[in-house]
Amino acid sequence: MPMQHRAWQRVEAALAAAEQMIGQLGPEQVSIPEIAKAANIPRASLYQFFPDKYALLARLAEIHMGRVIDLVAQGTRVQAYDSYHAYTRALINTVSDYYDATPAANILVLGGPYSRSAYLAQENTVSKIGDILREAIETQIPAITIPRSPDVATLAVEIAFACMKHGYYEDGHISEVIREQAVTAVVAYVQANVPEMGKAFSEQTLK
Repeated sequence: MPMQHRAWQRVEAALAAAEQMIGQLGPEQVSIPEIAKAANIPRASLYQFFPDKYALLARLAEIHMGRVIDLVAQGTRVQAYDSYHAYTRALINTVSDYYDATPAANILVLGGPYSRSAYLAQENTVSKIGDILREAIETQIPAITIPRSPDVATLAVEIAFACMKHGYYEDGHISEVIREQAVTAVVAYVQANVPEMGKAFSEQTLK
């Protein structure tokens, strides 16, 4: 990543241009020369930071996944919901709304990954979200311990993510039906592995 302010400006301009082009044309139709042209920056300066378009796509996907992590972190307050089911639905809807409102995120994250590095970044994001949710629930409900082997929290996030990817593949967005399927699948999985979750969660919200 660039250190100088001017270089940062060029990279930011390139990322913004690429995001718009991906939303309009799809990732297959974009290239470093076309992105540089759209951003009005020298092609050579862009190659300094992105050796090919897949590195640039991976960076864009990483940015969007970082925003998803932030959204999840902001919505983990247990006391705001009267059941684990409602809690799960709210988080899934929050993330789904972001993807549906952001074409490039839909394409790059739900339609991807487009490289090995992007795949690893996705898995890292899923793991981080799992850690955030585990910490939030265990901190707010001390009676709950979410297993780490297998990693129930991360696997629950994987289940939700798989449903979202399927919805994008089938419909081009995450429909209400798919969102509810994701909620059902996640709640069933978690409660099968943490059977006290539903009762403990409800008792905590009533305090």
